[in-house]
Amino acid sequence: DKGASIIGFPETFIPGEPNIWYQAKKTNPLPRQGQMFKEYAKNAVLVPSAATDRLCAAAKKAHAYVVIGMAERDELYPGTLYLSQLFISDAGEIMGVHRKLVSTFVEKFIFTYGDGSYLNVYDTPYGKLSGMNCGEHAHSLFKYAVLAMGTQIHVAAWSAFPSNIYQPAQRNSVDFRVRQFAHEGKIFVINSCGICDKQNIDFCCDTQEEKDNIVENSGGGSSIIAPSGDYLAGPMPDGEGVLTAEISLEDALPGKQLHNVLGHYTRWDVLSLNFNRQKATPFRDIATPQASFDDLSAELRSVRQAINDTRERLDRLLEKPEP
Repeated sequence: DKGASIIGFPETFIPGEPNIWYQAKKTNPLPRQGQMFKEYAKNAVLVPSAATDRLCAAAKKAHAYVVIGMAERDELYPGTLYLSQLFISDAGEIMGVHRKLVSTFVEKFIFTYGDGSYLNVYDTPYGKLSGMNCGEHAHSLFKYAVLAMGTQIHVAAWSAFPSNIYQPAQRNSVDFRVRQFAHEGKIFVINSCGICDKQNIDFCCDTQEEKDNIVENSGGGSSIIAPSGDYLAGPMPDGEGVLTAEISLEDALPGKQLHNVLGHYTRWDVLSLNFNRQKATPFRDIATPQASFDDLSAELRSVRQAINDTRERLDRLLEKPEP
């Protein structure tokens, strides 16, 4: 209802961020994580599914491009989850999915790595759109990859880092990482951070002591960042809310005249990035030895025929009488 054309949601907005479940515990959580994972996996999202159909319908109704963080469930391998962002067009169609390339800290207990085929930039009428999750913004190569693919508007999705169980330095690092990325690439960043509300606290905590150790509705820091690194909206350190800003891609041009890391201010001949975009799979069909032998035999016959044809042409040339 704010009239936004591009909307970004936090990391694992659906069904929620599992980090806090681990971080909130005063005792060892590992003996109990199996039951938590069972419930978490049941609430993860299959893409596509009836759940994504509802999200697509909402995006279409709002006439907005939507990038929403979620735990994605693998269709073929039950129990395999990805920390993902779903990209939906303003027509209500799935554009693609980004799966986090490297899980952070206790996320490794829950999520499987994505691969390069899920790191993409999408065309929209408002600019080229990309997204990454949380700690991926600490990785220079990941960031440069989306810059090199031409991103202009980027959704940075983060989990909540609620007060007491996380130190202020953690939230501060979110802020300077997204501002640095916007400034480096001369791009707009929608910085969408989660918060920890009462529902999260009740689910993640076993005792009143644990609940009292989390500041309710804290852990955010959402903002919208200009290509200069300055705020266009926010930051919003606490509480749930909506930030909006109007942008013009032309506002990135003055900064690019000074520092364009995809143009005059780089040296691809000295340093460049290798990018493996192949889809990873746990197995791959290969030709049987007999099939390989048959293929080789056919190729050898073809080469032999070519040699014979060449020899015959040479013989004919040699047989011609001298003038």
